[in-house]
Amino acid sequence: MRGPHERRKYDLRRVWECPDCHHKERTSGVVTSLFCGCQQKCERNDRHAMLLREEGARRI
Repeated sequence: MRGPHERRKYDLRRVWECPDCHHKERTSGVVTSLFCGCQQKCERNDRHAMLLREEGARRI
């Protein structure tokens, strides 16, 4: 059985990057799409979703 420190050993968050302003943001694994704050000024049909750059377990 693994101890309680095992869950803090890995970073399971996703890294998203905006294609326009290159802003990076980390979210939990349940987020499937994300829009950057710079996209709020655009019309709804002209918005670009942030791109998923890293996913999976990374050792801290």
